[in-house]
Amino acid sequence: MAVNQETQPSETTPLIPTGESEPKIFGKSIVYRALICGFMVSLSFGVTQVPLIYVFRLMTCEAYYTNHPLPPPGGDRCSNHQIEADTAKAVSLLGASTTFFGVINLFITGWTIKKLGVKSALIIQVFWPAVRLAVQNVGVQTGGSMGILIIQCSQFITIIGGPAGYLLTLNSYITEIVEHEARTGVLGQLSGYAMIGMSLGYLAGGLLSDIFGIIAPFRVTLMLFLTSCCYVIIFLPWIPPNPDAEKNSKKTSNPVLKFLGPLKMFVPQKWVLRDGKVQKEWGTLLLGCGVFFGVLATSYVPVLLQMYSTDVLGFGTTENGYLISLNSLIRGIFLTLAFPRIIKAGRSWLDRRNGKKSGTNTPRTPDSEATLTEPEQEIVVEAMESEEEPGATPKSKDDERETFHFDLMFTKYSLIADGLITGIATFVTKGWQMYAVAMLLPFASGTGPAAKGTILQMCSAAERADALGAITLLEMIARLLTTSVFGLIFAAFANIGQTHLVFTCNAAVATLGFIILLFCRFPPEGAKRHVEEPVSEPAAS
Repeated sequence: MAVNQETQPSETTPLIPTGESEPKIFGKSIVYRALICGFMVSLSFGVTQVPLIYVFRLMTCEAYYTNHPLPPPGGDRCSNHQIEADTAKAVSLLGASTTFFGVINLFITGWTIKKLGVKSALIIQVFWPAVRLAVQNVGVQTGGSMGILIIQCSQFITIIGGPAGYLLTLNSYITEIVEHEARTGVLGQLSGYAMIGMSLGYLAGGLLSDIFGIIAPFRVTLMLFLTSCCYVIIFLPWIPPNPDAEKNSKKTSNPVLKFLGPLKMFVPQKWVLRDGKVQKEWGTLLLGCGVFFGVLATSYVPVLLQMYSTDVLGFGTTENGYLISLNSLIRGIFLTLAFPRIIKAGRSWLDRRNGKKSGTNTPRTPDSEATLTEPEQEIVVEAMESEEEPGATPKSKDDERETFHFDLMFTKYSLIADGLITGIATFVTKGWQMYAVAMLLPFASGTGPAAKGTILQMCSAAERADALGAITLLEMIARLLTTSVFGLIFAAFANIGQTHLVFTCNAAVATLGFIILLFCRFPPEGAKRHVEEPVSEPAAS
């Protein structure tokens, strides 16, 4: 069943013609506003990243010498294996607590998106980090063991609003304002804008701490978050909650299951093949496992680069700021400019190789069976597409069921490339070599956006928020483990003077993720999702 090009009034036509007015907000300018929002908020998060590690080193050093004699003058008194190990443990605990509370925040954000709308959820996720920064300002000024404790306790605020929820809401916002075939590329651009913002934040944080003192980046970040919150309120239009998502949520009466809704995306689902045979597909589960090990291997690398450079190569805040800023800047440029073009060219190349005109037309999910009975949804989709492409023939709902196998292929080989480049860092012994590694790593950074674009093709429109939440949840859990596990590994290697071996461990885990992704696939062409028939109760006589 296709959407009519000219919708005629009927008994099922909505009395309020929301589909004719709301799509006007989904122009390209809205996409750019959302990308700028990603830049601003990521800039805000990035300013304190470099100074935070350095201030932990200073506070750990201060706490250490309250119980130990001061060393002879003339050297860096904080250059001590015990202080380095304690700093790594403190940073690992901070990252682990941030990630743990971020997981809880992720579920709360998913519920907020369904209930209040994606813009309202985004405002919440940008405002509360400003509150957290206000508390961290107090911790930095206090210093010592008490300062570390205050900063650690400030992570409780992440439950209400933090980086995990902000990324989920902004990714969800993007999926609502771009068409199906463009989502993977735009999600990559969003990551690119975020990386560029993070890059400038890293650089600004290092310079601010060197010029104005270690407290300056934390004060500037507080103002940046408040400014970003005002930007979201003023410049991003409100999008109503998805009614289909709300219906799916209401189907589950158990509040715990509602809260853990995104996890159901990884349950193997039954699909009906062309010949009528029913089989289970494990694509989302294998994709999730591959992404999990990929994030486990690579998400600690930015922190690892800074800590390794500080402890082994003698980098300070300025050098670390340049290092991590360069890495994020190149990554942002790659994701913003190159990644969408690679995806587009790769899809065309794969289609030519498979002898197909455009797209790899594998049914993604029976959206037509699930939503074509909703006239209001048809009107909205038709109006959105006619607004974005004036003069073009409106696409049918079946066009949204097109899947692109190159997205999954890119996810696989981007991950193994990331692991190989990370493994090369094992042999770094000079500062310029570390800069070279930081410049190479961004060219294997498209795994996350490609994975998000892939899982969106494996789900229905009503499941988009849950699909993004599921991927983000796995990323958060992986970060929780990587900051604790690899942080402890770093501390152990630091104690024996073999810190470089951490890079080898990261490369091995990335390779494991690549092997898992080799078995991931889309459902066979022509297959449809199996729908269980409801069991009707016999009528009472």
